[in-house]
Amino acid sequence: MEAAALYERFENNLETIFSYIKRGLDVRTTPYHISMPLELNLLCDVLTNAGFPCKVTKEGFDALVEFHEVYLQQGKRVSDVMHQILDDKRTYLRTPEGTVLMKEQLIRRLEYFNEIAHSMEVIARLQQLGSPMQYNYPFLNESNK
Repeated sequence: MEAAALYERFENNLETIFSYIKRGLDVRTTPYHISMPLELNLLCDVLTNAGFPCKVTKEGFDALVEFHEVYLQQGKRVSDVMHQILDDKRTYLRTPEGTVLMKEQLIRRLEYFNEIAHSMEVIARLQQLGSPMQYNYPFLNESNK
């Protein structure tokens, strides 16, 4: 997907993810509770470097709730900063892995949220249809006893 399309879908993707988490979608077999706070921190780093101070302090899905609250309050400003980053073809960002274009770093974060939103829609559909589990996870069986 192109960067412009990812940018346009970001708010929708964020709302999709937030609504499924809020509804209690069973995502225990996914790494989202670990990867999402990491991705949110990376997104906040990009936004902070572009002039929008942003920090996520919570862990797990609480990090998403925290970011969602910030986005609800200042979504227009966040969108403006993202648009500014996507228009800028020269600004670099230092990361532990090296130096990358800030635009590229933002695009990676937008891709992540697009993929997670799609995955959660698929998971929700499978659970709604009553699809059988594909693998017998012992820790899931313990909670059903």
